[in-house]
Parts: sequence; structure tokens; C-alpha cells
Amino acid sequence: MTSRREQIKRALRGAPGWEKLVLTKALVIGGQPRQTAVAQILKPKNLFQPYATTGANRYPDEFAVVAETMTTTSPTILSFGCSSGEELLSLHQHFPSARIHGIDVNPLAIRTARKRVRAAGLESSITVAKGGDTGAESPASYDAVMALAVFRHGALNDGPPRCEPTLWFADFERTVTGLADCVRPGGVLVIRHANFRFADCAIAEQFELVRSGYVSVGDGGLPTPVYDRDNELLDLDLRDDGIYRRRIRSPQDLQ
Repeated sequence: MTSRREQIKRALRGAPGWEKLVLTKALVIGGQPRQTAVAQILKPKNLFQPYATTGANRYPDEFAVVAETMTTTSPTILSFGCSSGEELLSLHQHFPSARIHGIDVNPLAIRTARKRVRAAGLESSITVAKGGDTGAESPASYDAVMALAVFRHGALNDGPPRCEPTLWFADFERTVTGLADCVRPGGVLVIRHANFRFADCAIAEQFELVRSGYVSVGDGGLPTPVYDRDNELLDLDLRDDGIYRRRIRSPQDLQ
């Protein structure tokens, strides 16, 4: 049964100025609510996930599988959508000898991430930059590229029949192609909780599945709807979140 408090909230959501009031409150509260409000206000280019919700060590199973695939003791790792830096510190815990680079489109989140890295004394191991794509990165320069709960939007959690104008597959494919280009042959691309499928991207043919990251809602996964190339809703069981290894096509790929 819906509580009286929730009924009042629902009624207020349709009132003039409600959205501004919510954003103002978030700015005052600070932390992740403020970061989310900044993203919603600024709407930076190539923003997929406006909500800055994050936490430490959210993907230990994925990190363990990535570690098993590593062929170097000093890997390079890209965290795309690193938010306020918790993921960067978690990656360092799992890969202490790695060089880690974080990118996020939210300026406030980036500022917080840099402070967190500096406070941990890890500036020689972890770098952070503001950006919405990998345009500043060199091709085939990373052993692992992570996009964890980046390509999803909370406004789609109820599974509307189409995902536009909130998100478009074309933007997803363009951005994921850039991420994939950064992966060295033999390296891995990790995608979790996305509203689109990596397999629907043309560049996916250059990769092979190492492990499916799919977790059903009943097993505690996030209720992330998935959409096809035409932005139409698909069955949740068709998700293909997972860890993908870039194929090694010839010995020259390893040079």
C-alpha cells in the first residue's frame, strides 16, 4: 500500500518548480547528490548516466576475471566513467602495479576523484581527466578498459518501449567503438549494466566473449532494460553484459 508520504511526493512531482527544488536540495546536500545535480544542470556532451551513484569495490568478480586474463605484471587500465574515484582506488587494490587512468564527463566528480587519489598518495599510479570519450587516448594503449554502469540511464529503469530521447544507440556505438579501439590485442573490454548490447556494435566482431556478466534481477542484479539498434526495448534475457577479449589476429598484433 502506498504511504501518505509517497502519495504527497507523487503529487508534488507534477507541481511547477518541483524539479528546480529537487536540484537545489541536491546542491545543498553535497556529495554524490550534488554531482548528479551538476550533471543534470550542465548536461555535458556525451552524457549517458547523469546519476553519480558509486561505491568502493562494486565489481570484485569482474576484476578477478580480468586479472586472470592479464599477460603482464604492470597493466594499463582505463576506467571510463570513473565518477568520484572510488572505482579507481578499488582497481588499485586489485591491480597494485597497474597504471590506471580515469575519465568522467562530470567536472565535479572529476574534482572529487582527484582529491581522493591525492589523499591516498596514488598520484604516481592513477591519473584522472575530464572527458566524454576517448578522443585523447592512443589506439591499442590499454590492457583493460572498464565501462561499469556507465551506459545506462536511471530514467529508463521502468523499461519504456523506446529509449529515445533519453539515450540513442548511435551514441552508444560511437563511444564504445572508441573504447574498443583503445584495447590492445589480447586485452579486455568490460561492460556492465548497459542499456544497449555490445554485440550490436560492428566492432564487436573483433572481440570474443570471456565471461558473461549477466545477472538476473532475481539474483540481485540491477533492473537495467536493454534496447536494440533501433532504440526499441528487448527482452531482458537478451542482455550481453560481460568481459570481452580483443582477438589476436596475427603475431604483429602483439608487437
